[in-house]
Amino acid sequence: MNTRAFWLRRWLWLVAGLGLACATLAQTSADSAADGIVGDWLVQSRDAIIRIERQGDTYGGTIVWQLHDTYGPEDGPELNGKTVTDRHNPDPSLRSRPLTGLHLLWGLRYDASEHAWVDGHVYNSDNGKDYHCQVHLPSADRLVLHGYIGITLLGGNTTWTRTREPFPAVARSAADAH
Repeated sequence: MNTRAFWLRRWLWLVAGLGLACATLAQTSADSAADGIVGDWLVQSRDAIIRIERQGDTYGGTIVWQLHDTYGPEDGPELNGKTVTDRHNPDPSLRSRPLTGLHLLWGLRYDASEHAWVDGHVYNSDNGKDYHCQVHLPSADRLVLHGYIGITLLGGNTTWTRTREPFPAVARSAADAH
């Protein structure tokens, strides 16, 4: 083999190796940006914490803490002292499931060009309805969730704040919080 072919082959291997390293670094950087949403988030009303985790290629969230995990006297004698459940769910068979542990955010996909998580869905346990949603992080510790019906103009925002364990003390019911 002549010297020129030897150096050309070495140069091609070097370029290929650098390209692979750059691609790996770019993917690692994109994964790192996408994982910025992962963590525990205190909702705007400050009465629940949602844990967002990677689920394959998408992200989803689960209620991991509630300020009121049992109903109080203000909810009526038939509910007083019982675990707070998904009682507004349109499916009667799901109305008895506890809200703590409920998977209420799913399908969020990171769009690097938008610096946002898109194509997601969020469940509103107050009315039993699912909405489309997208999320962006104005800062590392602030999340804005935009829920909407059909098009993004028909919706609203809520802002969540990153939190870390230990979670605040639980008030067993709304009456205990006063």
